[in-house]
Amino acid sequence: MESVEFCEYNDDVTNEQLDQEAWMFALQNAESYGIYPESDREINGELGEEFDESYSGNIEGSWKIYDPDKHNGYAVGGDVPFKD
Repeated sequence: MESVEFCEYNDDVTNEQLDQEAWMFALQNAESYGIYPESDREINGELGEEFDESYSGNIEGSWKIYDPDKHNGYAVGGDVPFKD
């Protein structure tokens, strides 16, 4: 499953902050499908094999700097709410 988000940040944002934000978006997307990070299995306790598919160690997020020539196609109608 894949999700695309457009976000605008201040110029002083760090790569670590963007990595964390991308992870949070990926986590929210996965949870919307009932998939949770492997680390949550320990928090929730041993639930049995029937819940094995509810956990994944492969939830990933990434980010890219906005380039209108490459990324406008991701927005409905090719329009985004912010400008260069």
